[in-house]
Amino acid sequence: MGRKPHPLATPERSGSAVGMEENMKKAVAEMLVLFLLSEREMYIGEIPEELEKRSDGRFRIVFPYSVIYRMEKFDYIEELKKRIAPDGRKRQYYGITKKGKAYLTELCNVFEQFTGGVNTILASRGGQEKKSQHAEVQQSDKKPANVQLNETTTDDEDQDNPEFSGRLAGCIV
Repeated sequence: MGRKPHPLATPERSGSAVGMEENMKKAVAEMLVLFLLSEREMYIGEIPEELEKRSDGRFRIVFPYSVIYRMEKFDYIEELKKRIAPDGRKRQYYGITKKGKAYLTELCNVFEQFTGGVNTILASRGGQEKKSQHAEVQQSDKKPANVQLNETTTDDEDQDNPEFSGRLAGCIV
């Protein structure tokens, strides 16, 4: 029988579905923010709204600043000129960099492999390819979207990275 961890040594998020959700949200937040910025430049306040809207209210981030600042630190995104947003206020916009596009492609590949493995495990039972009622992965009524990056640049920046095809078909969000 295994030892139980000391109650004070265990983070509050451990051992609960809510904790699992929070950990998964942190794990995919960078990928999703980069994905949005690959489509168009945005200011920080638009990002949580767009994530919530596109996920039908199932994905929410309250404080996107830590994600934005961390990705800016690693040169995955860049601060652009301030401009007037649709709400009429002057806002700081952010855009994805060439390095960020490559990182997004890498994240989507890792995500696809990881979730594919998890889904395969959940669909198996005792090594057999049977779905159990407890491990069945719910499918939505919606068909997966064909996810593509909308390029906004006209230079040859993506020709330097042959692995970046402009499509992230494995990155279904």
